[in-house]
Amino acid sequence: MTRQQLLLLIRVMLAATAVIVALGVLAIVFDVFAPSKSERARGYVEREYGAELGDCRKVAGERLECALDKPTPELSKALGPGRGDRICLFVFENASVVLDGYAPCRSG
Repeated sequence: MTRQQLLLLIRVMLAATAVIVALGVLAIVFDVFAPSKSERARGYVEREYGAELGDCRKVAGERLECALDKPTPELSKALGPGRGDRICLFVFENASVVLDGYAPCRSG
């Protein structure tokens, strides 16, 4: 390999590295890797109660109404009476999640 070819290869690799770094920075700045509200709700319920949620839909403001696929006794105890197959959660922008109870979600 000649000196010119080696320098060209180094320039191409530096340019490719700069593009990859720039794309990574843009992805982080624009929250490409941030989980959705329904993903955060699923993760919270699984971590805290060992239960699994199905499909979620946004109800109002910070509220989500999610199907309860695999309930656990811990989750049923936390939700209290009024057992159903859907639950209500608040999912806030600061990534905190709070159980609101069994659906239908209360307004307000």
